[in-house]
Amino acid sequence: MSSESREQERERETHLQNGLTHMEETQIEAAILEIRRISELPSPSPPHSHSQVSWDERVRRARTAIAMLEDTGFMQYPDRSEDRTLVVSSLQRLAYHDADGDGIPDIAEWCTRQWLAMLQTNAEDIAALQGLGQAWLARSQAILARIHRTEGSSSSASSGRRPTSETDNFSYSYSAEAARDEIERAAADARAHTADYVEARGMLIPAVDYFTRAVDVAERRGRLSGTLLSEVSNIPILTCCASPNSTIDNVEPIT
Repeated sequence: MSSESREQERERETHLQNGLTHMEETQIEAAILEIRRISELPSPSPPHSHSQVSWDERVRRARTAIAMLEDTGFMQYPDRSEDRTLVVSSLQRLAYHDADGDGIPDIAEWCTRQWLAMLQTNAEDIAALQGLGQAWLARSQAILARIHRTEGSSSSASSGRRPTSETDNFSYSYSAEAARDEIERAAADARAHTADYVEARGMLIPAVDYFTRAVDVAERRGRLSGTLLSEVSNIPILTCCASPNSTIDNVEPIT
């Protein structure tokens, strides 16, 4: 065998499936391992944290790992679906670490794009459907927290005058109470059309849709897990947002 042939053979041997070199494969495995480590660390309270790995450092490492996976084309490899799901799920948890915050927009958007790409390949990808449901639900938490705070303030402010005597109590019970209830119903109906409620519905409707699709597919395949059911069990208290004629009274953000 000529020296040129031996060189070509060695070059072929250095490439793995998907056309990767051993070095690229090693870099991919290192990126996946780094993402695992980041996701398994205790959740800090950004921007201040006593963790050995600061919050900013976690985010930096996550972005570096994403860049590496993008450069190698890893997210397009059909034979690495489990690893891709692990990567996107872990990074999405990082992106939405703070239920009351807006998350890390660039990482959150990257995760959403990956889920959607998976659905383009397989419209019944349970992990992708579940991941998108989680993403929309996570996005809704900040607005739901704001609505809950507003509801609390409104309830306190609308408590109204209370009776101070027995005669006053009789009058209050048969007239003022009915009037107050009517006012509160009208206020609740008005709130259902405010910007916050409209925004919340806009996020919760797709969340419910993706979770419902995930459950339907999982049931057909006999793969309905307790984890998925547990997540879906949180949705009914929020589905009131899915109807323009409903309100979100007494709803607290999911913790």
